[in-house]
Amino acid sequence: MKKHLPVILLTAVFSLMFCSCDVNNNNGDGIWDDPVETTTESTLPDYTVARSPHHDLSKVDETQDFGTIDLSYKDAWGPYQDLRMAHGTIHNYFAYYSLDAYDNRLNENLNTVSAISRPTVLEYPADKDGYVIYEVTYTQTFPISTKEPNSVHMSFFSYHGVGFLDYYTGTTFPTINLSTQIDSFSVTGKVIWNGKTYDMGYYEFRETEWISSTSEPADGNRIIKKELATITSTSYFIVPEGYDGIVMYVYVADDTNMSVEEVLADNTPYYTEAGFFGDDENPDDYVFIGIQAPS
Repeated sequence: MKKHLPVILLTAVFSLMFCSCDVNNNNGDGIWDDPVETTTESTLPDYTVARSPHHDLSKVDETQDFGTIDLSYKDAWGPYQDLRMAHGTIHNYFAYYSLDAYDNRLNENLNTVSAISRPTVLEYPADKDGYVIYEVTYTQTFPISTKEPNSVHMSFFSYHGVGFLDYYTGTTFPTINLSTQIDSFSVTGKVIWNGKTYDMGYYEFRETEWISSTSEPADGNRIIKKELATITSTSYFIVPEGYDGIVMYVYVADDTNMSVEEVLADNTPYYTEAGFFGDDENPDDYVFIGIQAPS
């Protein structure tokens, strides 16, 4: 499996706007404290009255048919793993980049810690008998604080989105990388399990909003810029009724020292097929959240 690489989001300099939530657990300056797990309750709106998914699953930016995945031969995975499970807000890292016209970096990050809220999960009936739709919604909040010149050519930040895997086999869900070109995708196909074939679908939608932006003078003809951006991500899974094996995983290691070249090279909506978690990953770099539909 390819290492879970950062996703890029352009800043308001290019008027590419993107979602929102309240800000909790900061130190008063819009900068998060040490990146540790908390038990903060989700601030997401109450969707319990909804009767159908909040997004049109037929309208996505990119689609991919993953064919047929045979899981019949897989050994049990989840019960034998010492997974670091989370039950509340998760803090992980992001990096802000301000560049000149030659892609030279000009800024110094004063904060690199974002927060991912505890996901909410809703269940809807699917069009096909024997299947359901799980809707998983969470927000990621970015309190940007950067020291940089008054004028820059381009600004963006990179962050780690989440991934999903099957608890019973350790198989990661196929996915399409979100980039500055796309904010949604679908991957669909069939899964063979214990001699039976099932349909499977995974859909992803990203909505981003820039909440605030301020600046103040700093030394050396520079400014300290503070911006607050939030991303609402909504994932949909069309799965057989009774399936309870979806697990979200979040990369929490600090890789904010990635070069501009490395980050920009990943800014493309490439497809990643299903794989096995652990082939190229260190489980200690992740925390995990079980996705359970309301009873």
